Order: sequence, then C-alpha cells, then structure tokens
Amino acid sequence: MFTEDYLMRIINQALAALLSAVGLKKRGRYREARQSIDQAVEWLTSMPAGLVDQMDDEGILSMLTVQERLDVPRLALLADLFWEQGEIQVQLDQASQGRSSCERALRFTLEAALASEAGLASESIAKIETRRQALMEAELPIETQLALLDYLQRLLQNDAALAAAGASRQDIDSQLAKLQDRLGPYLKPDRE
Repeated sequence: MFTEDYLMRIINQALAALLSAVGLKKRGRYREARQSIDQAVEWLTSMPAGLVDQMDDEGILSMLTVQERLDVPRLALLADLFWEQGEIQVQLDQASQGRSSCERALRFTLEAALASEAGLASESIAKIETRRQALMEAELPIETQLALLDYLQRLLQNDAALAAAGASRQDIDSQLAKLQDRLGPYLKPDRE
C-alpha cells in the first residue's frame, strides 16, 4: 500500500509531466508531449502506459480503488492525461484513438467528481461540461452515459452546481429525459 507522502510525490510528478505535455502540445511537439503523458500515466498507475491504454475502464477504476474507496486525485489527474492524449492523437491523425481517449477522460472525470467527498466542485463541473460539449456527437459507452445520468441528477439537487454548469433546470430536465429514454433497458429501478 502506498503512503500518503509517496502518493503526493507521484501526483506532483504526474502533474508536472501533464503541464509539460500541454506546453509541448501548444508548440506542436506532439510526440514529445505523448511521451510526457505516457510517463505520467506510468507514475500514477505503476504500469506501462501501453498496458494501461489496453485496459478497460472498469479495470483502471478497480486498480485505483483501495479498501472500496476510489483514489479521486489520481483518477482526476489520469482523466486529464487521457484528455490531452486524445487531443494529441487527433493531431497525429489518429482520430478513432483520440475519440476513445477523450471518451475515457470524460468517464473518469465524471467518476472522480461523483466519488469526491466534497461533492461536485465548480472546477470538476467546468471540465465535465467542456468535455461533454466536445463529445456531444459521440455515442458514449453505456457506463459513461450512466455516470452522466448520475451527474445530471446531482446538478438538479444543488443550485450552485447548476449555476456552475451554466444550465437551467429545464435544460437539465430535458437532457435527463433524453438520456433516460436512451438508457431505458440499462436502468435499474432505483436509478430512475
């Protein structure tokens, strides 16, 4: 089991690598940016980045869960890394892989926000809304749609969160209704 000091160190290293990757990406140095992202993923997961890329979302979430508690800071940072990776892949003409990385980033951002003990923070809401808008046309995986359903329901429970999302209650109600229709067969009776 990792000590808190060790976890803070790897999170700080991964954050520095993410910031480096963002700078490299802005300068068009995509391959170097991708290397920085891979290094950060390896620090956060203690696994080769290529292997993490091949894992399904559930496996990654399980890996970041200790004693039935999700490691929210590592997951949130991993979500940011996957988002940057997706944008880089698109720039490298790997649109399909880029879309998959961005979809994974949205799922992990949702899961981290929903698992946070502090509730929905305005920074998390801003990331979710930006990523959700960017992926509006994508057919998201079912588990991501279910997390999105939980997120939208939580927005309706908190006026400050609703304001942070820049949406009206009617907008969210409409989005919820569409999502519930789409997810009908997947919803458990207690989710509605």
